[in-house]
Amino acid sequence: MKLLELSATCDYDENTPGNGFRSLVCVCDMVILQIIALLRTISESRSMVMFRITHYCKEMEGFGAVFRFLVLSIQQVLGNSHHLEPNSLFPPLDGDYSQYHALLKGIEALDASCFYARALGFQFSPSVCKIFRFIGVVLATYSLCREGGHGPLGTLIHSGRFFLSPEQRAERIIKVTREADIDFCRGFWNLSELGSMGKWFCPKMAVCDLRDIAFVGPISLETTSGKKVLVPEPSAHTGHKPVRIRVISYLHREGVSCAPNRASLSSNLVIHCHGGGYVATSSKSHETYLRSWAKSLNCTVVSIDYSLAPENPFPRATEEVIYAYAWMISNPSKVGWTGERVVMVGDSAGGNLVMSANLRLIELDVKRIPDGLVPVYTPFLFQYLPSPSRVLSFMDPLLHMGVVLRCVEAYTADGADSAFGDGTDSVFSDETDSDFSCTTPSAAEPTSHNLHHNGHKSLQEYVDQVQKAACSTSRRPLSHKRTFSQSLADTAALAAGHAFDNLSGWFERSGPVGFGDKAKLDRVASLTPQMAAELQQEDIVGRQSQFYELLKINIPRDPLISPMYASPDVLKRLPPISFVACHLDPLLDDSIQFARKLRDSGGTVKNLDLLDGLPHGFLNFTLMSQECQEGSRVCLNRIRNFFGLPDTTTD
Repeated sequence: MKLLELSATCDYDENTPGNGFRSLVCVCDMVILQIIALLRTISESRSMVMFRITHYCKEMEGFGAVFRFLVLSIQQVLGNSHHLEPNSLFPPLDGDYSQYHALLKGIEALDASCFYARALGFQFSPSVCKIFRFIGVVLATYSLCREGGHGPLGTLIHSGRFFLSPEQRAERIIKVTREADIDFCRGFWNLSELGSMGKWFCPKMAVCDLRDIAFVGPISLETTSGKKVLVPEPSAHTGHKPVRIRVISYLHREGVSCAPNRASLSSNLVIHCHGGGYVATSSKSHETYLRSWAKSLNCTVVSIDYSLAPENPFPRATEEVIYAYAWMISNPSKVGWTGERVVMVGDSAGGNLVMSANLRLIELDVKRIPDGLVPVYTPFLFQYLPSPSRVLSFMDPLLHMGVVLRCVEAYTADGADSAFGDGTDSVFSDETDSDFSCTTPSAAEPTSHNLHHNGHKSLQEYVDQVQKAACSTSRRPLSHKRTFSQSLADTAALAAGHAFDNLSGWFERSGPVGFGDKAKLDRVASLTPQMAAELQQEDIVGRQSQFYELLKINIPRDPLISPMYASPDVLKRLPPISFVACHLDPLLDDSIQFARKLRDSGGTVKNLDLLDGLPHGFLNFTLMSQECQEGSRVCLNRIRNFFGLPDTTTD
């Protein structure tokens, strides 16, 4: 009840229910209903001869551990809620942040391995859950390869246990999230670069080429006062080198193709920045949805392949995005564009870069800014201050807090001075040698918002969903007359299940059969939250974690790194923004809080879409999940709205 009370005061508005408090309630509802469905299945099936007792015991133990984690973590969230500002999802942004780390340290001390075992991805839609189970096995296997000492055959043999034993898979994943360095994270995420799924399974493009923006010296842009400002070539950290872009077009157009029959220049342009934690991936692995967008929008999509950290930390990527934008504004025909309407879109880290670049354009008083921005599941505050949704990172298959902090450390170079700080003239210079003057719009545009999906479903809706899923595994109705072949198939399936249980038990066994079973049963029978906390503290004695050291990272409080620090005078001059976030994303509160600050500053929040059942990074799963494809369509429609085009129901 306390969570619900807090959640009611932290929504974007009354028509857009959604924040980290509601997400925690939602996850609790789902795990309880999973347990109820499991108990019902056990009750209906336990009299069967081939009842898989080992399997169901492990299932109950796994979801019981999830429930225990949620009880203990929510107690800590409520205990630290007094740090939050009134009606806010974050503590005050000024002052010493170390006082807020107790919550993060306390939850990190809990055993989160249960979320990577049998319950892996249970909070997401079924199609996404299957994807995460596969990714979990790949991650565990990849970590074995990186450790060395295993040949290809040995790795294959050892990886089999991650299929058969979810518990060993979870143990491996937890070890990786606590100990892996940034090179490991980059290598694993870059596995998505190896395939050509976009080429084979997405719409065929007339143009899909990597190109370099040749340096032509500083680019001059007009300011709102009629003066000129120079955008110099990117030079931070690694010196001058061309900015690479990927040009994607469904048609052969003038300026981007040499084909004989070319379409005229398009009045619209999409500039995209990819995600990947600032350290991994490129536009290639994001073609899976960019190709569909280019076809639907019938315009050129330009994805910027900015330089990655840690070799190129902040502000290198922001410099490159601004320079690429200035080049396209000054040379629109070279990207098949008339220069009329332009929308910038970015997912995750790319969304942060889009926002950072636009904040800098506002500071420079550039007259030609984009017509709209679409940040998708974007981090707006790099300081890892506790918020309700960030607790979800301890149970997220892709965005674990330890991994996030390593990416932050790599991108910010542990507190490296901002090249956009006081020494502005060394990065951007004014042709007229006079100060810029920032102007304020005479009147803010009316704010509208739209909730595409309500993530706080009713209890009955969850019951119906879980019952429907459970029906596929429960016994058939007695009134249904089964054939001999059906009965034989069922018997074979049950026998295979028993063999699977025995084999997985053989992999897991580290002592005599039955060793420790009574202690586990005693715990399940009599454990209280207080006792669980004490036992948990005993379990972690002597365990070393790099997490505490990661919390000491010195991150500059720079609005070009964390847009949440931007002043109201700058925020209200930003282009109209359509936010897309997910109810179960650890970065949900970032979008909610930043949208509220933007609205209160007089800026234009055109839309705020909160999507159900989808994870952080869902755009990369559009080829494997119908739900993720629908989420991509929401992003596409937000871009279409900025171009004055109607919504589409197909990609």
